[in-house]
Amino acid sequence: MIILDTNVVSEASKPAPDLNVSAWFRKQDLLALYMCGPVIMEQSFGAERFLNKTGSDRYIRVLDQLISQQFAGRIVEFSGSIPRLAGKLRATRERIGRPISLSDAMIAAICLAHNATLATRNVRDFDELDLKRVNPFEADA
Repeated sequence: MIILDTNVVSEASKPAPDLNVSAWFRKQDLLALYMCGPVIMEQSFGAERFLNKTGSDRYIRVLDQLISQQFAGRIVEFSGSIPRLAGKLRATRERIGRPISLSDAMIAAICLAHNATLATRNVRDFDELDLKRVNPFEADA
């Protein structure tokens, strides 16, 4: 299971995505790729901001298609024991002087709870979390 971070979903949704990201997606078993609730929230926020700024609902339509078609049945929720784990991760990172955002803590907790790899450009944001990560923006990913 590979959970896609917001920056990977955003890049893949562009009309001309990064070549490394495109190549990485071509190498993946698409049924092993998942989205999670916090990433959908961040994508929705960005899509709504784009609509407010430009009047275009392009990214809202893309997100709706991702949710209802491409990732149907492969959306991992922030529920059960995962919120407790996210709180623990935030406290741990704060204690060591490396605070983590609420969204990143939620995404990391989901990945850890499901023993999933996180596909993200921001690998350093998830340091000290014992989290498997891959950076699709790198040529050797």
